[in-house]
Amino acid sequence: MKCALKSCGSEIPIKRKKTARYCSDACYYEAKKLRSCAHYEQIKKPAAEIKRAENILATMYQMAALKKPINGNDLIALNFNFGISTGEYIDTKKRLFKLIGLYGYYLELNNNLIVWKFNSGK
Repeated sequence: MKCALKSCGSEIPIKRKKTARYCSDACYYEAKKLRSCAHYEQIKKPAAEIKRAENILATMYQMAALKKPINGNDLIALNFNFGISTGEYIDTKKRLFKLIGLYGYYLELNNNLIVWKFNSGK
């Protein structure tokens, strides 16, 4: 039987136990590092997308603070991912704000965008 590490491919020595998938402890450790890196990449992807969306909302918040009109088309132009959020908030007018990091946004029916910045507690 051959070593399960793709970069090795050596025969597994007879002296290793029958269920061994790798020819040596070094190959086992290298495969473990590769699995760990792949797992970390899977975990990192959603966090990076949330951070990117938060940065877009931060820009929109600054534009709104300067009294510049912003709408949903601005988010679409920046390839904003509407499918993610870190939470939800219902304001006194019963509007459902999607939260991403320190920012919340609400897209009105007329495509106007409302962006709030929540207190970070600092």
